[in-house]
Amino acid sequence: MHLNSKTSPPPRLSRDERRQQTLLALRESALREFARFGVAGTSAERIAEAAGFSRGAFYANFENKQALLLDLIGERITTEQASWLELTESGLDLETLLDTFNDRSIRFDPDGLWSMISAETYLYALRDPAFAEQYRVYHDSVRTAFARIIGKLFQRAGKRSTVPLEDLCDAFLAINRSVRLPAAGSASMAPQPMSPELLVTLLRGVIAIAPNAD
Repeated sequence: MHLNSKTSPPPRLSRDERRQQTLLALRESALREFARFGVAGTSAERIAEAAGFSRGAFYANFENKQALLLDLIGERITTEQASWLELTESGLDLETLLDTFNDRSIRFDPDGLWSMISAETYLYALRDPAFAEQYRVYHDSVRTAFARIIGKLFQRAGKRSTVPLEDLCDAFLAINRSVRLPAAGSASMAPQPMSPELLVTLLRGVIAIAPNAD
């Protein structure tokens, strides 16, 4: 006896759902391509092809590769900043909070791709005045948010910074977008990002030597 069974076709995605899938694929492709070839060495066509789409699909969603780059870093970093700010308002003690930041940093960029993207984007902005104007808006918002986070850490410790928090934030952001050449004999030839442990250690040191708040 044979039973006739029909497999139901998968539900059709709505137009908005299809667009969201396309955006996700383009962002993931752009992350890999920008990290591997740099901003100048990556084209919209390369991103689209790597994502499995046509050139037209790319331009239906983004004006150019620069717009996609800002969308990519803005969406990811803004979400992470919100989580860090929320943590600073939690009941965690300072040491636990710093340990939590370290763990989040590792999960945020386990492969070092975001460090590469940050470095490439910063250098591209230095070389392209038109892009620099757009990038500055993003950078200023990141700088302000992280300066606020660092300021709250000083408050938790009952300390005060001897330099403007924005300058201190710039120094930490510069370290965060730094990469090292692979060690001799390393199995991987990919540049290595600075470890989150280094950033947290430096932050602990800066807070420890800061004078007490008045």
